Amino acid sequence: MKPGRNDPCPCGSGKKYKNCCLEVERRRSESPDTLAWTRVRRAIKDMPALLGRFVAEVYGPAAVEEAWDEFMVWDGPEFDPDSPLTSLFMPWFYHCWEPDPSEETSVAEPLHGRTPTSVFLERHAGRLDPLLERYLGACVATPFSFHEILRCDPGRGLRTREVLTGEEHEVLERSASESMTAGDVLFGQLVPIEGIALVEACGPYALSPAEKIAIIELREQMERAPPMAHDFGGPLRNWSIEIRELHLRLIDRFLDPQPPVLHNTDGEPLKLQRVLFDVDDAERALAALKHAGADEATDAQVERAADGRLERAAFSWTKAGNSMHSTWENTVLAHVEVTAARVVVHVNSDERARAFRDVVERALGPAARYRGSEVVERDELDAELEGVEDGVASEDLAALPEVRERLNRMFEQHYADWPTQELPVLGGRRPIDVVQEPNGREKVEALIADMERHATRTNPTVGAAVLARLRERLGLTRA
Repeated sequence: MKPGRNDPCPCGSGKKYKNCCLEVERRRSESPDTLAWTRVRRAIKDMPALLGRFVAEVYGPAAVEEAWDEFMVWDGPEFDPDSPLTSLFMPWFYHCWEPDPSEETSVAEPLHGRTPTSVFLERHAGRLDPLLERYLGACVATPFSFHEILRCDPGRGLRTREVLTGEEHEVLERSASESMTAGDVLFGQLVPIEGIALVEACGPYALSPAEKIAIIELREQMERAPPMAHDFGGPLRNWSIEIRELHLRLIDRFLDPQPPVLHNTDGEPLKLQRVLFDVDDAERALAALKHAGADEATDAQVERAADGRLERAAFSWTKAGNSMHSTWENTVLAHVEVTAARVVVHVNSDERARAFRDVVERALGPAARYRGSEVVERDELDAELEGVEDGVASEDLAALPEVRERLNRMFEQHYADWPTQELPVLGGRRPIDVVQEPNGREKVEALIADMERHATRTNPTVGAAVLARLRERLGLTRA
């Protein structure tokens, strides 16, 4: 029977089992990579504190502000220790920042053009743990860049590919592997040491597969550029400013979140509103407006009083086709209500509000008096959406088989048309064309990977089949 942790060790040493052979047995059962990871982590556990004290004493308190300004590409807020970027910035500060004599700096001249970690190694030569010394040297030699997650083993590590160079690493990282997903792109510094790679620095925000396109475009720019007059240590160092600048642009939505700008199906900024008119003759208004301005109007739903007087009529105003969706047969431009003394036009943009005001005034002239527009506030809209239709709650309505079937057909049609749509993210080009270009397969693959993530959450059953057909059409079928 195996001894307990606090039992005497069976080897006869007189020590407790946990302090003797248990540790030896545990090490034997671990893989060489895990043992290497343990050795390195033990050797570097005090490194941040050592470097922090050294930089404060040797470089002075103003150095961190200067380094932060450069890290933010000279266009950001002042340094804040509580910034979400601090954990990314500090390793960059130690291992990559070099005080620039061409800029205004408070750092003494002997330290110009040298990273704090390099100076630390020089001044502590022969007095450091050899493994720590090798690790710090690897930190100085390793640039920051974008790394795509190819495989994730939760609790153990990651397989990554550096997007700008194609270099791959097996990364041992327990905490990050718990939260990352294959397809994510992280920005940071992966340091090779002892046959493994460790995450020395990692940005706080994972980038989506679709955001990889901007990184590929930077790679293309780097490949087209003529050789630099001064090589600072490879392409990643030569382009380090542009790389950081791109990272800051890609995470701006996290650092400075803005409410989404919504548009209607014609691409106009969304603004739900009611355009109001007083009318003298409801019957005349209904007859004149049903066929004025737009291409067609649906049959009106008319409610009349016992004596035949019109109490309420409602119809939709539509036009043929759609400027942004080539397969649409028509577009609903407005919903119109006519009552005994008023016309109310429900529209979703200022452009449509102005257009229908012109239509109503041309059709009815002085018989219609414009009373203004009322914006539909969010809480009012939410209240309407939470209502019931024909006694069926909205969430129950979406669960009806016929409604679900209609939504599935719309989903399938959207992705059937997608390869031939001109997409802004691809520079206004069509996926079916881009996939034929150098790097085009990688770009389109990134978009489809992003769509697969969304489909998994919103429509997993239909989404998998539809996107598999999409991949086959574009020649991106997975092995």
